[in-house]
Amino acid sequence: MHTKLRYTSLMSGLALVAILAILTACKQNVSTPEANQPSPQQTPVLPTGPAVPVSSPTQAGGIAWTVPTGWEPGPEHQMRIATYRIHAIAGDPEDAECAVYFFGTGQGGTVEANLDRWKSQFTGPNGQAPVPAEITKKVIGGLTTSTLAVSGTYSGAGGMTGQASASKPNYRMRAAIIEAPQGLVFFKLTGPLNTVAAAENDFNALLGSVHQP
Repeated sequence: MHTKLRYTSLMSGLALVAILAILTACKQNVSTPEANQPSPQQTPVLPTGPAVPVSSPTQAGGIAWTVPTGWEPGPEHQMRIATYRIHAIAGDPEDAECAVYFFGTGQGGTVEANLDRWKSQFTGPNGQAPVPAEITKKVIGGLTTSTLAVSGTYSGAGGMTGQASASKPNYRMRAAIIEAPQGLVFFKLTGPLNTVAAAENDFNALLGSVHQP
């Protein structure tokens, strides 16, 4: 009789252990909704501040050139290949810019017509006497290049916006027209007198870097 009771108690104990083991396993396998969801990815933090301009192209019309150190890409313009910004020196009211144009083979007018138009954008004191302009023609990198230097009150397209502006006294222009293999390429540096004067060595270096790639 006692043996039978001990056997019954033993079997009951084993059954209880088995049930506890099953419950434990089930609890471990049950996934909570949170466990089934992938861990959320962190939203990338985007940089703030003004957008960095895309580098301006450095070739057109079958020629290439090197942009002087310190000249920054300016805003894009529909009619321009590139715009370079030159920071104003102390005392000048605004930055200068160098605009590059290429309109295609046989397009953009003649060299002489463009030089005359650029000269006409400058006048002397009180808008009276025209300002003498220095025009030269030489060969750079095997290409005929016409250059212009003129100072005075400027009434051409204004500033970095490319929009018409009021006349600006004490301005200067250095310009060049290169007779490239595919047509005329125009370089036009304009801005306050002292800033352009300080940038003329860089402008000459840009012209000297012109080559056929």
